[in-house]
Amino acid sequence: MRKRGDSGRDRPRPARLEFRPILAGIVAGYRHDWRLLLGAGLMVFVPVALLTSLEPLDGFTIENWDGAATAGVILLIVTLATASLLGAVFYSGVVAAGEERRRHGVHHGLLDVARKLPYRNLILADLALVLVIAAGFLALVVPGFVFVVWFALIAPVVEIEGRNVRDSFRRSRQMVRPHFWRVAGVIFPLTILEAILEGVGDGLGHGLLGENYFGNVLGSVAANLLVSPLYALTVLALYFEIRARE
Repeated sequence: MRKRGDSGRDRPRPARLEFRPILAGIVAGYRHDWRLLLGAGLMVFVPVALLTSLEPLDGFTIENWDGAATAGVILLIVTLATASLLGAVFYSGVVAAGEERRRHGVHHGLLDVARKLPYRNLILADLALVLVIAAGFLALVVPGFVFVVWFALIAPVVEIEGRNVRDSFRRSRQMVRPHFWRVAGVIFPLTILEAILEGVGDGLGHGLLGENYFGNVLGSVAANLLVSPLYALTVLALYFEIRARE
């Protein structure tokens, strides 16, 4: 028979998640890996920006929808979307590898990261996350916000623990749930800060080179260099801090 003290409700709660170690982890990641963050960012975001700034639908009207032109535009849009997804996945993996090296002394070279990243699971998890959050916001606003917090750790769970898509959703929710409001207190201000930094990057590019293709490229690169390392390091800091308390 189960004793009264054996119920799940009597298990000790995990230690409270503190903001200071998370902030310290983000700062340490920038300080230790700034060359990696910048170099990998330029390697990834410059080619992606050169492609995504093409704006294939610019000037494309309904009269242009003949077979050949439509097929070409669709192919180009798919190529741009694929390049953006692969670039984001690779950069996220590079940042995760840098943090593993800093925290645990595990070295991963760029070629090693590129070869071993679970691209399929990461891309499917990203697409599934967008659909889940969109469904939550369409149903009611509250479920959407809950899903944003619950599933904030999907990327590091896939990258570091090697889980499949379904398990990564379950694992992220399991990790976040005891610290829900603390994680929300990081994720939502981060989202606002990302929007501000993205505007700063776009404004920098257009301010220096004007409202044209090259201004769009520079703005896209600058915005990604400001936003992507911050998001990746923050999510990784959350992941490692929560895992340490499990």
